[in-house]
Amino acid sequence: MVLVKTFYAHNELRNFSYVINDSENGDTWIIDPYDANVLMDYIKKNGLVLKGILNTHQHHDHIRGNRELIEAFGVSARHFLSQQSIDLGDQHSIEVIDTPGHTQDHQAFIWKQREKNLSLFSGDSLFNAGVGNCHGGGDVSKLYESTCLLKDLDDSTLLYPGHDYRLKNLKFAQFVEPENKLIAEKLKELEDYQSENLPPVTLGEEKLVNPFLRLHSLEIRQKVLEEKLGLSEKDTSDRELFKYLRQMRDQW
Repeated sequence: MVLVKTFYAHNELRNFSYVINDSENGDTWIIDPYDANVLMDYIKKNGLVLKGILNTHQHHDHIRGNRELIEAFGVSARHFLSQQSIDLGDQHSIEVIDTPGHTQDHQAFIWKQREKNLSLFSGDSLFNAGVGNCHGGGDVSKLYESTCLLKDLDDSTLLYPGHDYRLKNLKFAQFVEPENKLIAEKLKELEDYQSENLPPVTLGEEKLVNPFLRLHSLEIRQKVLEEKLGLSEKDTSDRELFKYLRQMRDQW
């Protein structure tokens, strides 16, 4: 059986790291290690065999634990080309896909069982109720394309993002789509959870509340056009709407 273990860093950036392992043979991969000591302790206590490290991108908070893990276990931080797969055994695999936008080198990882997508490890491309920013050399047009790519994955796919920005993102989502009652329900649910215990949601659920996946919403379109004076409904493509929505989120 293949398992996913989530580690929350309790830092200002609210990072998540993930351990994927085969419970039968102990083979293990780590995605975006932040706190190497915590991860090393988990691996040793559970008798796991670290096979390698996967980084969604090269920002420091996503590679912070690399060096210590490499030195402790003699593994490497592996880079794969888009659409290459890592065999996890028992008909499970991790597929690598390029998702540039937040950074030019950004990748995401899809845990699959045969051809079925089980989980998406999206790094800083796609968040709960939001998407990544493009401050550090990113490209918002490429981020739009990557978001469209991820949106096409199965609705049942579980989302595992690189950070817990769920609360602020949902508040922004409510700002641009106040009549969406599901957003209010999601905000209410957060009162019962600490960040480290937040259950993952499916992409299908995300499509109901994430404004960057809801460019078809008339309410969102009207809000963006209202905020960005001079835009017309007729001349605003989904790509342009996404770009202005990202600008609004940057300033919000």
